[in-house]
Amino acid sequence: MTRTPTCLLLASSLAGVACSRGVLTADDGPRAATTASGIPAAASSARLAPSGSFVAATTATITGSSGGTVELSPSGAASGVTPLPPRIHDDGASVSSAALPPEVIRRIVRQNFGRFRLCYESALRMDPTLTGSVKMRFVIEPDGAVGTVSDAGSLIGDAGMLACIQRAFGRLAFPEPTGGAMTVTYSLSFTPS
Repeated sequence: MTRTPTCLLLASSLAGVACSRGVLTADDGPRAATTASGIPAAASSARLAPSGSFVAATTATITGSSGGTVELSPSGAASGVTPLPPRIHDDGASVSSAALPPEVIRRIVRQNFGRFRLCYESALRMDPTLTGSVKMRFVIEPDGAVGTVSDAGSLIGDAGMLACIQRAFGRLAFPEPTGGAMTVTYSLSFTPS
């Protein structure tokens, strides 16, 4: 009988994952003791770090009930486990005229958060601690298309991300503003998950 270090995977509808270091026997040996709720006793003391990452000192293997495995590195990163998406906070818009209500502009921008998230996720690959705000100024033309887009004082240190977000704002489409073109300054804050 072979003994291997494993971590125990607990998955719920919220995709909560807990890790417990210990030695479990292979499937042909005795089963680990369980609590009254049917959860293995080793899992009842499992903990997640406050940041939501795994606490692990060595590389370990998570074995799921379906037989699949996931490797954990010493840093606690897991391959095959979906991380939480980064957070985008809508800091709002200031407009040059009442040609379009700010609520309409905000709704269109929020519907396109996926574009901004892709820019941020790409930048996070280079700097996982990247955080800050982006402030863009753009013109909504009389036909609802976005004209010029420029940086209006962003406080994030990644030029590639700023260029990507600038392009994403340039692809937005709004309802036709009454009374002609209007200028909008829009702020977004970005934090890793």
